[in-house]
Amino acid sequence: MLGVLRKYSSLSMEAKASLWYLFCNLVQKGISFIVIPLYTRLLTTSEYGTYTVFQSWRDLILIFATLNLSAGVFTRGLVKNEGSNDKYTAQMQGLSSAVAVLFFLIVLLFMDPFRRLTGFDEKLVITLFVYYVFNPSFLFWSVRQRVENKYKSMVAITLLASVLVPAVSLLMFFMTDIRANALIYGFLYVQIAVGMLFFVKQFVDGHAFFSKIVWLESLKFNIPLIPHYLSLIVLAQSDRLMIDHICGTSFAGIYSLTYNIGQIILIVIASINGSLVPWMYKKLKVREYHSIAVTSNMLCFLLGLMSAIVMLLAPEVVFIMGGSEYMPAKWCIPPVVMGTYYTFCYGLFSTVEFYIGKTSYVAIASFVGAALNIVLNLLFIPRFGFIAAAYTTEVCYMVFMFLHYFFMKKMTKERIFNIGGMSAICLVVFASSLVFTFLYDYDCVRWCVAALVSLLVLFKRSAFMNMVKGLKDR
Repeated sequence: MLGVLRKYSSLSMEAKASLWYLFCNLVQKGISFIVIPLYTRLLTTSEYGTYTVFQSWRDLILIFATLNLSAGVFTRGLVKNEGSNDKYTAQMQGLSSAVAVLFFLIVLLFMDPFRRLTGFDEKLVITLFVYYVFNPSFLFWSVRQRVENKYKSMVAITLLASVLVPAVSLLMFFMTDIRANALIYGFLYVQIAVGMLFFVKQFVDGHAFFSKIVWLESLKFNIPLIPHYLSLIVLAQSDRLMIDHICGTSFAGIYSLTYNIGQIILIVIASINGSLVPWMYKKLKVREYHSIAVTSNMLCFLLGLMSAIVMLLAPEVVFIMGGSEYMPAKWCIPPVVMGTYYTFCYGLFSTVEFYIGKTSYVAIASFVGAALNIVLNLLFIPRFGFIAAAYTTEVCYMVFMFLHYFFMKKMTKERIFNIGGMSAICLVVFASSLVFTFLYDYDCVRWCVAALVSLLVLFKRSAFMNMVKGLKDR
């Protein structure tokens, strides 16, 4: 223990900050994951569907209501305006709030069509836009803490908000009769309250609201990225919205549980990428492509094994997370997990794209994936039901992966990855996902296969741990 503390003390400020941000991210996702079984048992499938469909609309509307100004453009501006960050933050906050108010005024003109489209009542629409005005202030503050490596207060407040959201939501659920809306308003009220504190603080510290130069530069930078941001949200969220309109809210709730279970693999991917991406940048710089190829294949193999375990235990995981009402969701687990697996694979290729600096291809891939997802959903959900959405999404992420590989090859002729080995691993994992679906009616066989895969992970654990440790040390 003392050795660990000494090693931690010897880390640089940047390394400590990265470690705490990773811890914060894992705890956030862990809290979100832990409360799912509670929510699914307190709510009916239809009510849970209402809650998850709201989340999808919230994320989709946010792109237009805030222009995602707290994303890359703000980080870029902080570096560029170093020394006057208080003023710059206040000016960006002014732009974000102005955009939110302007978009709200447009929505007011078309309130009835907007309410019919989203299913929101007038109170929820107003509260949602109050959230869009104040929540970016917390996001601006969080980004600034990361850039300036002030991780302690950022981690503490982020974790406090993560705990308060389910606490307030459950308190409202038991003290009122608004059911699913208790979870929705619980989230909004906490985020608005936290955002308001930073909204006031940052305007007081910055003594500014408007800057023609800052506003125009930010709009010029971010507006062309809106199709990219929108495409990513559509690819991730359009399934639920389309299932809600075509099949009903109850099926949207069942399908949403599937995606929440898929977060298991996403948490692992986020943890790996925290070390993998900077490590890859260093290896690309010195042209050590063999190390990248070997490590990438090992990681694809490791994630393939973990994905196989989740797919094999899908019926049990669905029952624990949702109960008997959600058991149809088990048929969506294999394609959803495969889609998540392809996310890691295309992330390897896109890391090279970002290193080279040609990000226009990333936007093209995002748009194609999102458009294909909508078209396939319109074709297959009415014919085959909500389960079809899981397979259409898997296909889209597969296309996404191929596009990123194709674009990467256009940028460089170097053999950075062992594509033959990676393709073989992906093919085996994909074939396994199809086989596992047929094992859901044969529990003993499925459990035996899951035990064998788990033993293989345990047998190889030292090699995997050394590899991941190597990403941090090299």
